[in-house]
Amino acid sequence: MRERLIEVSQAFLDSGFGDGNAEQRLCSADEGTYWQQLSEVLLAHQLTEAGVELTHQQAGPDFRIDREGRRIWIEVITPTAANIPAEWLAAPGGGVRDFPYEAILLRWTAAIKQKAEVLLGNPPLAVPGYLANGTVGANDAYVIAVNGRLLRGYDGVFDALTGISQFPFAVEATFAVGPLQLRINRETLEASALEHQPRYLIHKPTGQPVPADTFLDQRFAPISAIWATDIDEFSLLGRIPRMAVVHNPGTANPVPSRFLPAQDEYQAQEIDEQNYRLDRLDGNLPGELADELTVG
Repeated sequence: MRERLIEVSQAFLDSGFGDGNAEQRLCSADEGTYWQQLSEVLLAHQLTEAGVELTHQQAGPDFRIDREGRRIWIEVITPTAANIPAEWLAAPGGGVRDFPYEAILLRWTAAIKQKAEVLLGNPPLAVPGYLANGTVGANDAYVIAVNGRLLRGYDGVFDALTGISQFPFAVEATFAVGPLQLRINRETLEASALEHQPRYLIHKPTGQPVPADTFLDQRFAPISAIWATDIDEFSLLGRIPRMAVVHNPGTANPVPSRFLPAQDEYQAQEIDEQNYRLDRLDGNLPGELADELTVG
């Protein structure tokens, strides 16, 4: 493992895919710093293994891909386990533990928000983004790649990709998809069909609620997709990582289907003003995560 990791990391550095401090960050004793940089290494390796040619420029998103006259940018982030209960991250043991799905989902929404601001800027702080300064063109695709590796439960027994809805956290964070529910008729006691609860806001113990409807908000139309991953160094030894691509139906710059490595892709179709259908499509990797869902 060590030899393979060094080999792939050195190839990443030699190819110029990282910033000037990439080697220093790969040697960092800080877990967050190390995994943020290693995620870039692992995802670059996944792309090159899939035959995707990429480059890196010092000012701008992590990866640039020029494909058939179009430009696709990929910005990578690995959320840390801040505010995730320690017992969730600990090694397996006896007893029953809660699934802190809202705490994990908040880490996904925070990661997406952070990288959305890198693109769109932060007007209250008068901070321009890649669009405003011209780094990313108005016709360029922009993908946020999120690696949930540090959010795994039970010391890695449970992956960091699937939320309480049985769909990826990236779906929950962008399409307001909540837990499964049944509606009980108080008079007849009959139960409705199993359905997903719409959840537009995530309520925190303190502070303002956090939106979970990024791709239902036209302000975020410049974001083309979320590339949701749970990838670690074992992918370098042949273990296929779990990955999904969640497409933004409101973008003018979509990413082609089956372009990014993933088992599943999710695309939304509007039914009417109040409802949409989210379809799961087969990706270009073996395995699958979930099926179709309709949300009102």
